[in-house]
Amino acid sequence: MVFLWSPRIGVDCATCEANQCRSPVLVLAMLLHWGLTYSSSLQAQAVEQNPSARDSRIALIRVHLPLTGNADQALQTTLQINCDRLLAAARKAKDARRPLVVLEFDPEKRDNTKASGSQFERVFSLARFLCSRQMAGVKTVAFLPHSIRGHGTLLPLACEEIIMASDAQLGEAGIDEADEGTIRRTVVAAYREIAETRRTIPTALAVGMIEAAAEVLQVETEAGVDFVLRSELKEFAAGREIIEEKTLVPAGTMAQYDGREGRQYGFVKYLASSHEGVAKALNVSVESLQEEEAISEQWHPIIIDVRGQISPRMANQIETMIGTALQRGDVNWIGLRIDSAGGDLEASLRIATALAGLDANSVRTVAYVPAEAKGGAALISLACDQLVMHPTARITSSDLADGDDLVGQEAALKAAQTSIRESLAPQTEHSWSLLTAMIDRGVEIFRFQNKASGEIRLMSSAEAAEQDDAEAWQKRGPLQEGNGALFLKGQEAQALNLAWRNVESFDQLKQLYGLKEDPPTAKPNWALEFIEALASPELAVLLLMAGFAGIYIELRTPGLGVGAFVGSVAFLLFFWSKFLHGTAGWLEVLLFAAGVFFILLEIFVLPGFGIFGLGGGAMVLASLVLASLTFIRPHSESDMEELARSVGLVVVAGIGVITFSLVTRRYLPQSPLLRNVVLAPPQPEEQAILNQREVLADYTNLVGKNGVAATHLRPAGKAEIDHELIDVIAESEPLDRGTPIVVVQAQANRIVVRAT
Repeated sequence: MVFLWSPRIGVDCATCEANQCRSPVLVLAMLLHWGLTYSSSLQAQAVEQNPSARDSRIALIRVHLPLTGNADQALQTTLQINCDRLLAAARKAKDARRPLVVLEFDPEKRDNTKASGSQFERVFSLARFLCSRQMAGVKTVAFLPHSIRGHGTLLPLACEEIIMASDAQLGEAGIDEADEGTIRRTVVAAYREIAETRRTIPTALAVGMIEAAAEVLQVETEAGVDFVLRSELKEFAAGREIIEEKTLVPAGTMAQYDGREGRQYGFVKYLASSHEGVAKALNVSVESLQEEEAISEQWHPIIIDVRGQISPRMANQIETMIGTALQRGDVNWIGLRIDSAGGDLEASLRIATALAGLDANSVRTVAYVPAEAKGGAALISLACDQLVMHPTARITSSDLADGDDLVGQEAALKAAQTSIRESLAPQTEHSWSLLTAMIDRGVEIFRFQNKASGEIRLMSSAEAAEQDDAEAWQKRGPLQEGNGALFLKGQEAQALNLAWRNVESFDQLKQLYGLKEDPPTAKPNWALEFIEALASPELAVLLLMAGFAGIYIELRTPGLGVGAFVGSVAFLLFFWSKFLHGTAGWLEVLLFAAGVFFILLEIFVLPGFGIFGLGGGAMVLASLVLASLTFIRPHSESDMEELARSVGLVVVAGIGVITFSLVTRRYLPQSPLLRNVVLAPPQPEEQAILNQREVLADYTNLVGKNGVAATHLRPAGKAEIDHELIDVIAESEPLDRGTPIVVVQAQANRIVVRAT
């Protein structure tokens, strides 16, 4: 715009006493004022005419609370990238206005009686970065649609402006330090430092949030209203006349302010509970308040395919691949390409809970549904940070007629609903009833609108009645008809804010996130495949057969050690594979070890009625059966089927071992390798002669003679008497090898000895 000025131009000016003002300076000032006003009106008109226009000078960054681990470093990187991008765009457009960075704080849904969980060191590091010179080129605005407690309170104070929902609360920062009794001086000093540096909130109000011992006063003087700590009142009153003094925050409590109070005290600039309200306050389009994802330098992606039937094996593989990728530290964007009609409900819940539990500040999870996500697959899709769908793709709830393994069983559905309500829903942005509806079409979902804020939530009537402000939520309309299955296409899901974007292809998904190349597809490595192979029923039977066969060979060839080694390795591989497969734990291992110990105790130490032997054998069998189960007590028909498969696996292995023992008993002594190690059973004629000799044996002449125990007598064993190795029995207590003995009784071939 070009302004032409002439000293003879007459201008009507309502602010000047003279109706005709010909001052060149005033004329120029008026022209500039009108030019800026006209420019602002054009900008506002453009936003009204095109509400979807995106403002290139605004960036929205979501901050997930609690802040733990290295989340502060990840957020600093994101802030720096967006700051550089906005400043570069402003320089290119020759726009002198400061770009806006809106930080939307998204606290984890928790019980109000609990702490926020944010680590002070992480929060303080990010707060100082927000106040640093690196962020001086942009204007930071904190948006608080929900309440924030704990040390996460410090982050909005580090922004230049605060926008809050009227009923959202900010404060009680010291709740995370409550277990330690008193707040450390360094923590209070940090809150004071941020408040004095940024000057968004009065220092006294900030200190009142963190230090319960502080008393905050509202003091009125001739200069206006100020907020002062009781400990600093004397210094503040020097040279001032105090008109009125009121205790705002009494000692012994930590301050907490809602949006209205923040507006009243001057540190909240606008009240808004939605993006529409924030856009109106900042005079920008709602479209501008979308997270900027197309930053290719930021993302290090991988893709995981979830296709076909969801099974425990798939859950194990996905959990392992995610854990491996995050452990390497070179992945911060995980995409799940989902095309599945569901499957095992427990496996689906495991995958969904694992995804929802990831730190959203460090890694972004994106579900891409090109065709269908049904039942458990829909649950996984909604557990991700963002859902991207093809416009004609669909997410649907499970149909009981389709026969998903656990869906339709009352006990399983009840357990799943408890898990969703207590573990999964608090870590997502969705209601527990909406997530439950994906696996139980008996849950009817409605649109509820808050009369005060206009917010719309998708939830059941039961969940709406549980809200603290239940009377403020008005039921609008159902998402499904009657008890029918919930069915949403991509466009409908986006309109309901369930899906973040609709894309026509995977290439558009890459463009959406600024990915120049196809992300690598994560696949199970050889170690994971090896574990899965070992956990398969076929190889599990072979491992059990090898384990029992090794024990049998060791008993047949004492002292050789080959059988014990083979059996130990086989059982070790069996339990290791089941442990990594998620079906075995320390209970099964302890049962197996205790059972083996009792069997050995029965054989070598306490021979008797077989209590230890029978009990130990039962414990061994129970451990092998439980090692292949995902439960302790069956609750449904599918559980009974799984129990039958596990018992059948052990029975088949037992039959195989019996067959092996019969074969080896006949042919092992004749083998060239072991004929000198394994004694062949005597021939029938030789056995008859031996039996006759044992019947006619008479050892009465050995009574009173001395000897030495050749083996441990527990209580039976061998002893050397008169240079002859003879089977003996200890009279009263077990004897160790080498103990001097004396024969006290001899009846036929039964010789009783005692230690001399």
